[in-house]
Amino acid sequence: MTADARHPRPILVLVGVLLLVAGLLPLTAGTARAADPGYADLTVDEITPSMVTSAAGTVHVRGTVTNTFDRPISGLRVQLRRGDAIKAATDLRTSLMAPVSAFTVESPGTALTSSLAAGGSTDFDLEVPVNGTDGLRIDDTGVYPLMVSAVGDPESGGPVQVAESRTLLPVMSLPADPARAASFSGDPRIGRDGELGPDTSEPAILTMLWPLAASPQLAPGVLGGGTEPLRLISDQLAGSLKPDGRLGGQLEALKAALAGDDAESRLRRSLCLAIDPDLLVTVEGMTHGYVVAQNPADPQSPTSPGTGQAAATAWLTGLRQIAPKTCVVALPYAQAGLDSLHVINDPTLASSALNDPSDIVDQVLNIQSVRGFTVPAVGTLTEQGRDVMVAAGSTTAAVAASAVDPAGRTTTGRYKSGSASLQTYDMPVSAALGAVGGRPVIPAIVPSWQQPQLNTESAVSRRQSAVAALAFPALTPTDPSAQAPVTGRSAFVMPPTYWSPSKDDAAALLSAAGTLLGSDAAVELPLADLAAHLSSTDTDTRLVTPGDIDPVVAEGFPISSSNAETMRQQVALAGQLQSSLVGHKDTTITTPQTYLQPLRQDLLRAAATPAESSLDAARTARAGRIASVSSTLSRMKQSVSLLDPGGRYTLASERSPLLLIVRNELALPIRVQLGIDAPEALHVGDVGTVEIPPIGTRQLQIPTHATTSERATVKIALKTSTGVSLNDPIELSVFSNRYGRPLFWITIGAAIVLVLLTARRLWHRFRGEPDSADADRPEPDDRERELASASYQQRLEVTREEQAEPRDAEEGKDA
Repeated sequence: MTADARHPRPILVLVGVLLLVAGLLPLTAGTARAADPGYADLTVDEITPSMVTSAAGTVHVRGTVTNTFDRPISGLRVQLRRGDAIKAATDLRTSLMAPVSAFTVESPGTALTSSLAAGGSTDFDLEVPVNGTDGLRIDDTGVYPLMVSAVGDPESGGPVQVAESRTLLPVMSLPADPARAASFSGDPRIGRDGELGPDTSEPAILTMLWPLAASPQLAPGVLGGGTEPLRLISDQLAGSLKPDGRLGGQLEALKAALAGDDAESRLRRSLCLAIDPDLLVTVEGMTHGYVVAQNPADPQSPTSPGTGQAAATAWLTGLRQIAPKTCVVALPYAQAGLDSLHVINDPTLASSALNDPSDIVDQVLNIQSVRGFTVPAVGTLTEQGRDVMVAAGSTTAAVAASAVDPAGRTTTGRYKSGSASLQTYDMPVSAALGAVGGRPVIPAIVPSWQQPQLNTESAVSRRQSAVAALAFPALTPTDPSAQAPVTGRSAFVMPPTYWSPSKDDAAALLSAAGTLLGSDAAVELPLADLAAHLSSTDTDTRLVTPGDIDPVVAEGFPISSSNAETMRQQVALAGQLQSSLVGHKDTTITTPQTYLQPLRQDLLRAAATPAESSLDAARTARAGRIASVSSTLSRMKQSVSLLDPGGRYTLASERSPLLLIVRNELALPIRVQLGIDAPEALHVGDVGTVEIPPIGTRQLQIPTHATTSERATVKIALKTSTGVSLNDPIELSVFSNRYGRPLFWITIGAAIVLVLLTARRLWHRFRGEPDSADADRPEPDDRERELASASYQQRLEVTREEQAEPRDAEEGKDA
């Protein structure tokens, strides 16, 4: 074997280097190389118009380029680049991750500065024609990927793309164009002047849900009816409810969009507020004042005053003003997962999650909401979850298109699964809407290959992508040569439940929806009408788990079987305690239902689909809520107790009652019974069911009958009228006077003898006869007879004289 054969590596390395150099030469002479993320940052501050129409002939972009490299960047310029029109909903996300080469059309560059120092920034203001050789060359409606590209020379190695920002550009119509007019081909969208209008031949069916929700904020383990202070886990909601906060900004945008009394407004008819009743319960409670718990898991932990009472009052007042003007539908309580409810298998809790929310929303907002329509939190539906939903009386729902596998396609995106009728929606559209605001949200069932890097894009870029995604179903005609998408021409829009659009984001999205409806590119369909139409759907579908998604995540992180067993026991115990409580809204501080309802709601919050990206954090929060409910139920049982009289109790007679005191520290009266364990020698009667007043005591007289005077050990337990053991039983050592009746007759006999003897003496005295009992006494002398007939004063004088005589005699001796 030769030396060259034995050592081929140096030759291969040399060939590789030569090939690499040859490949790089064209890049240095022509188009800039791909961006190196370590060179610069590009922030987009404005894109106008957000939707291209015939009134706009240019796209205007403003922003800033910041040099993050450790050397100056020379020859800095910016330009716009675009890719081909998006044909599938998945491309709304994947196009933002495509290679630079996919953005085939580029505008001429605009110079910014000859040299940008390390750490320096420069603003840019770029205006590019929509069409033409010096523009984006867009000649048809649709949604286009758009890149703002910054090119410069950071190392004297030739121009490279030093920074970029990606977004989407919706084009609804195009301005007049002579070339288009000259080539008029009978397209009804093209005017005589070459203006290209929107495609209204098959408008999208627009129904837009607008979620108003927040992750559960009420601290667990608090009883209701105003009997305990409202406790929150943090004061985060106070800032969110302010006009510049997440929920406050959304409300301000909705108020502006729904201003006036035009009940036939197309935007108003297409819009429906999807409200989490847990949010309403929390905010309404905050309007009466609240505290923030230092340790949310401990219902008895110290607290500090909350700061959001005024903000909560203003927000709830504003929501009550706009709710009657549009559609409202209730989300499952606290976004409780249907699969978790299936594991728990408690019809009462399922009804609280799916049926009670409508009642809560109607009561708080004084409206009539759409009923029987369920929106699962994650967007998926399993057969078990579907069965829970149907059993609770809800037969219509909205699910992601990726969660069904239909046997056929419909133009409306509506399908049948068992007894349930389903409306599908595009999850990539939801993901784009969830990306807006200060806290972008990626839906759990969006696969990783559809998740662009959101932290590198400015709020304006993400808002622009959301507007384009909202417009996509209306601007993208169905390709007749391809199989129709699952959603058909439906534009059912469902943002993530916990999305966080800013006021500007919300205003832009509502404005875009109004523009689509006003141009007839979309037609509104109220949710109530959609729900009614769903019942006639007959295209069957098979429920599936979206690909590349952890089934546990896709099912909403179902609760464990051990936690489910604990929750079933807690629901049963709460029901028993409620049945033993007494109260009416007109006679007591609250009702038993209202008093115990927060504990059931705590269990629904424990079954909620987690908003956190970390399942470990969600698991910890879930365990904490379940433990807090257990703690409160135990505290309730300990709040009703027997006062121990000290362990030793003596009955006055064998039939004397046993006196005991029952203390009730609960806010409502409670019906209790006694469980008594006594020996056969001491019969203890049953007092039956007794009502104990709230925050007070009551003395019970327990009938007894002792057959012996020996000590008897009696164990007395307290339980509710429904059989729930309360507090700890007490043990008494009871002593009884078994001979009480004989002693009574002996005493009577002795009294009779005494009376007879006295009478005999008096009889002899009255007759002047000596009593035989005085026979041994000596006869009185004359002095004693004299004293006997003397007065009290005379006898007193004699006594004093007799006492003085011995003293005088003693003094004479001394003298």
